[in-house]
Amino acid sequence: MDIDPETLARRQSNAAQFRPHCQVFSRMGWALLSIFAADLVFQIAAIPLLHLVPSWANNPLFYWCLAMVSTYGTGFPLFCLILRPVPPVRPETQKPVGPLRLGQVYLISVAVLYLTNLLTLAALSLVGVMRGKPVSNPVDQILDFPLALNFLLACVAAPIFEELMFRKLLLDRLRPYGDAFAVLVSALAFGLLHGNFSQYFYAFTLGCVFGYLVLRTGCVWQSILLHALVNLISAGLIPLIDQLGETGTAVFGSVILGAILLGCVFFCTLRREIHLHPGPIPLSTGRKWKLLFTSPGFLFFSLASLLQAVFVLINL
Repeated sequence: MDIDPETLARRQSNAAQFRPHCQVFSRMGWALLSIFAADLVFQIAAIPLLHLVPSWANNPLFYWCLAMVSTYGTGFPLFCLILRPVPPVRPETQKPVGPLRLGQVYLISVAVLYLTNLLTLAALSLVGVMRGKPVSNPVDQILDFPLALNFLLACVAAPIFEELMFRKLLLDRLRPYGDAFAVLVSALAFGLLHGNFSQYFYAFTLGCVFGYLVLRTGCVWQSILLHALVNLISAGLIPLIDQLGETGTAVFGSVILGAILLGCVFFCTLRREIHLHPGPIPLSTGRKWKLLFTSPGFLFFSLASLLQAVFVLINL
């Protein structure tokens, strides 16, 4: 069917108008995909090393170093290098919240973490029943590290590098598209980077909390602190509580339940203060999301994450 010249010209004009935004989103996707690629390359490179030194196969320090070097030593620099041509829009001022408000946001984060995780566990339990085999949580493999290594990975390295990636480098480049879009996309990318169904949803919701905090304050150090304190529960407190027996577990459970209830109360109270401003780029919400998911880089990153999640689900 022939297209009249006027319609063709209009389509070409629209394509030219939207192409720069598609390129921005695509570059973000390629930057995120480079982290997956770095992890995969190092995992493949580790196979001959384990053949040469078989004793490393049972050495948790080897796997810890492998994770650190691949994700943060290689993946993070690649992410920065690929994303660098996209100009950031940094906050004009930094206004950190006070200790009391930061404590309230932390309790909201704990509530979000546990409530979303409960929903995830329920869904995965249903999947386990349907396939006749329980679904294992890949996070349990991380917790097999010695306590000191768990702490360094989950409470030091991960909060620093991940917050810089998602709540600084990525968020600063998404600001022109509006607050809501910037928070949601950075949180979505944060969730997808985990690459497994056990962490997708609570990582996304935590990403929304951390992202909005940084968007309003301009202070990424506060989200780093919150991220570290949230991770401290699973990487530090739970292993120690388990050693105290049933009494310690019961007390810890009561404290967590209280934190969840307070977090829900604070969220209901503070949600009235949430203000999401539109960005200066005049694109409709639907158009922005369409450009995001049709951009080659972000599309391949999303597919890679889902394929990894399915692989983990099948093989664990």
